[in-house]
Amino acid sequence: MLFTLFYGCRKKDDAAPPSSGKKEMVEGTWKQKDLVIAVSVKLGGNNIPAGTSMMVLAPMLGPGGALITCTKDNTYSFNKDNTMKVAGCTELLFPVTGAEGTWSLDIYDAVLLLKSAEGKADPHWIDDLTATTMKISITAVIPNVATVPLTLILEKS
Repeated sequence: MLFTLFYGCRKKDDAAPPSSGKKEMVEGTWKQKDLVIAVSVKLGGNNIPAGTSMMVLAPMLGPGGALITCTKDNTYSFNKDNTMKVAGCTELLFPVTGAEGTWSLDIYDAVLLLKSAEGKADPHWIDDLTATTMKISITAVIPNVATVPLTLILEKS
């Protein structure tokens, strides 16, 4: 009888963990709404507060600014089959992943894990996710300027 009691209460090892619902929220097509600086910085003697649009700062950044403005019309597709595609410029924001690869959620669904077609991992923290908005942390290398922490703000199409 004791054997039956323990055997009957044993946890199933093959049970899938409960879904957070975030995967379904990420799935779909997203349009770039903005790209903002994530921390306050000093640029040319001026204090630039966190949250400032990089589109406003781009003209002050010389040739590196062109990499920023090139992304303004990007569209990001996160498909149900975990493939992903970026229509637009990827050199600044996703140099590892490029325009095509795969995506999944990692670390308790707090990280958007992109992988290039070659399988190179490119993880990004999800700062905020709602049914219509997703904010992703990006560290971008702007040539001849700096390595800058940014927040990519996407709006669901």
